[in-house]
Amino acid sequence: MATARWRTEPDLVIIGVKRGGTTSLFRDLERHPAMCPLVPSAQRLPLRENQKGVHYFDSNFERGDRWYRSHFPTRFARSIRARTTTSTFTAEASPYYFFQPRAASRASAALPSTQFVVLLRDPIERTVSHWAEQTRNGVETLPLADALDAEAERIGDDAERLRSGPLQASHAHEQQSYAAQSEYADSMQRWFDCAGTERVTVLFSEDYYRDPASTIGTITNLLDVDSMPDDEVGGHRNAAPRPGAVDPDIEQRLIARFSPDVARIADLIGAQPPWPRFALQPSAPVPDDPV
Repeated sequence: MATARWRTEPDLVIIGVKRGGTTSLFRDLERHPAMCPLVPSAQRLPLRENQKGVHYFDSNFERGDRWYRSHFPTRFARSIRARTTTSTFTAEASPYYFFQPRAASRASAALPSTQFVVLLRDPIERTVSHWAEQTRNGVETLPLADALDAEAERIGDDAERLRSGPLQASHAHEQQSYAAQSEYADSMQRWFDCAGTERVTVLFSEDYYRDPASTIGTITNLLDVDSMPDDEVGGHRNAAPRPGAVDPDIEQRLIARFSPDVARIADLIGAQPPWPRFALQPSAPVPDDPV
């Protein structure tokens, strides 16, 4: 924090979505020789891997801007890295930023030059993966259907209290909002309104896992850095194993719930998301949980 004035803001922030592949995407970008890791890196501390996210604009905003900047390299460190690369960049990935009601306004104001990337995933797959993660971690004890039934009561009015200020954090809003976090349109509109469409790039998890090099290429072009070799990207990380396919009754229930939101997303971005179960065609087989 004492050297925060000499530290640069991130060039890129991956804002979500949770269980959408943000870990895999970040670790792929981390292989780029121009990327400077967050501070302190695994080279300086006995960490298994470098930090991925700071969670400043959602959970740690009271710590202040100097605390946030303390996580990024100094201009001097970047100049040293630039001796071996044509350019450098820094990034963080905090997937709750997309859904947290105040993160968009906070981040867009504090980071006027930063690019934001959101990685959207089929909302049913994201919902089930989120529940499976919490179940695997021992946090969630309810079956999926019961957890979905309990969601609204668990969250209550936390979204509004987070938005208006009395509440600074909510476990239920962040970790038990299985279906709510999969309704993307309101969050997408909020980020567009705050940061502008020119600074928010919308990508899809399914496209990324099908062709990771193309997705990484979109981001390196955005950052104006060299592309990466195709064989250096790809791979699923942070997987949450789950028991088999989605129950058909739950799937139909979620299709009915999410269909209007998917239509709104298509209108907002001007493209149909690559989610076959929401298109007017038979559903394609859904791959094993990628994240």
